[in-house]
Amino acid sequence: MEEDIFTTYHPLILGALKKCHIYHHHPDFDDYIQAARIELLLLHREYDAKKHLNQPPFAPYAYQKIYWRTLDLIRKETKRLDNHPLDDLILDVYEDTKEDTCLHKFVETSDTYTLLCQELTPFETKVLEDRLFKQLSVTQLSKKYDLSRQTIYRVMERIQKKYRKIEKNL
Repeated sequence: MEEDIFTTYHPLILGALKKCHIYHHHPDFDDYIQAARIELLLLHREYDAKKHLNQPPFAPYAYQKIYWRTLDLIRKETKRLDNHPLDDLILDVYEDTKEDTCLHKFVETSDTYTLLCQELTPFETKVLEDRLFKQLSVTQLSKKYDLSRQTIYRVMERIQKKYRKIEKNL
């Protein structure tokens, strides 16, 4: 019986993920599908255990619970990425072990950083340095500069736009 649940309710899972804007091309699509299946299985077991009680129909109940679970996972991932020290501003992770390749990437990154700092305002440069080198979170930055988190996000967006502009020119 439990084996049939996944095939029966697969469209329901896809619908809940679609409502969260998670499609097949999303990099974490398989992870969200798996989390939704686990949630569905747990819900089905819980629903079967309480059959004698007057409960709502299973499909809408499961859809809503899967949707909420997916939103929780998205929020958790967003929070994790928000606290990640390097954000999207670093070019590459230094995977190569060859010294000349690492040195080349370091020079390339430092040149890009120098160009970026020339484009940034003094305040944007401070925020970038605090975010990258001191690894401060958005909340810590907002407290340090006595600004709202939203303002810090806007500053970071401006920095990222300038970075993308420089990256296109390279």
